Amino acid sequence: MNEKTILLIMLKKLQTAKNLPTWHAVSVFERVRKLYLGFVFLQKQKIIRKKRKFWVRPMFTHVMRHLQGASDNLVVEMQINDREKFFNYFRMTPEAFQELLMLVEPRIKKKEICRIPISPRTRLQLTLRWLASGDSLASHSYAFRIASNTASKIVRETCTALWEVLKDKVFLQPTTENWQQVADEFQEICQFPNCIGSLDGKHINVQAPPNSGSSCYDYKGNHSINLLAVSDANCCFSIVDIGAEGRRSDAGVFASSNLAHLLDTNSLQLPPDRHLDNSGFKFPYVIVGDEAFPLTSYMMRPYSRSGNLTVTKKIFNYRLSRARRTVECSFGILAARWRIFRRPIIAHISTAKLAVQAATAVHNFLMKRELQLESTERTYSVLSSNERNVTSTGIENLRNCSVRRNVEAIRIRDAFATYFETSNPLDWQWRKALNNEY
Repeated sequence: MNEKTILLIMLKKLQTAKNLPTWHAVSVFERVRKLYLGFVFLQKQKIIRKKRKFWVRPMFTHVMRHLQGASDNLVVEMQINDREKFFNYFRMTPEAFQELLMLVEPRIKKKEICRIPISPRTRLQLTLRWLASGDSLASHSYAFRIASNTASKIVRETCTALWEVLKDKVFLQPTTENWQQVADEFQEICQFPNCIGSLDGKHINVQAPPNSGSSCYDYKGNHSINLLAVSDANCCFSIVDIGAEGRRSDAGVFASSNLAHLLDTNSLQLPPDRHLDNSGFKFPYVIVGDEAFPLTSYMMRPYSRSGNLTVTKKIFNYRLSRARRTVECSFGILAARWRIFRRPIIAHISTAKLAVQAATAVHNFLMKRELQLESTERTYSVLSSNERNVTSTGIENLRNCSVRRNVEAIRIRDAFATYFETSNPLDWQWRKALNNEY
């Protein structure tokens, strides 16, 4: 409705109000008053509204992007003449980038309608450079000759595409055979049998979300979201849970995620318990974690250092730390490769979650490619990051048997401790344990 229509309606209503009773005329005049206020508002908006200078700024046109943009100049030069700098720029080799582009190109390619669209190659380069450098999108906007609002949309779309394409290729499918392979790798690399993963959480610093209060304010004094991950012995992520508020502890995030319920109900299809020595005890398959996580039949944590530890308990703590450090190495490699995690992410909280998803997926893609693993048909096991319950249903259903579970968990941990000391010792474990080098 424009100004002329409003004026005509006002005049018509004023004319009809003359022949109406007083009580009806008052309501008509009230409607006229509201129409007049709307007319004044439109007039002010017309005065305030500025005329748009450009449809596309000259520096962001397709011609200037081709002539001076980083994608068609700097990147091409590095790819041809300096592969080392290309690796430093995108944190991957040209061959890995081309393979990744072939996977994601169908999802980020745009149709040409009225203008020449930005190519999928440039879109992927912009996203990877944003993850690899940690700089703001505004700085990359100038380097790639793309408007900042367009760059923001490209990053969100490309991160989503990377996650959707790679999640079925680089994450682990929870089957008995795959878990057994993970356990065999832990046995070979970390000398910890029946281990299916190392669990820990990492705080991803973000710009303080608007009107969030202290929900994302963590104990380190930063605003953050939580990345809870299970890694294998090769520093690849098997299970990830992304998006919990930074104020929550790792144990709280674990309890409210689906992972605890899946482990309680054996929905992950873990291998059956097995004998490791001649003691007759059947050892279950377990996840290792630090002191922040609870001790359960499927979760092994170290003995508390507050008490007097025996040599047996110190050896167990050392052997557990050898297996648990894999997830710490995974987080370290992730932050070293993608420098966006070394400073607060200047983006909306939803964009930050997409960045974490894409970074973990590409991390697995590169790690598996570097390790020359042929198990690309494995599918992923991932927990929801958007809709999470405050309390896990599985934990609620098992509250009545918590005492029995603790006794069983203590018995399992003591059995592992005895096994490490007597049946499967390492030559150097006593020196490490007695010197507290763990």
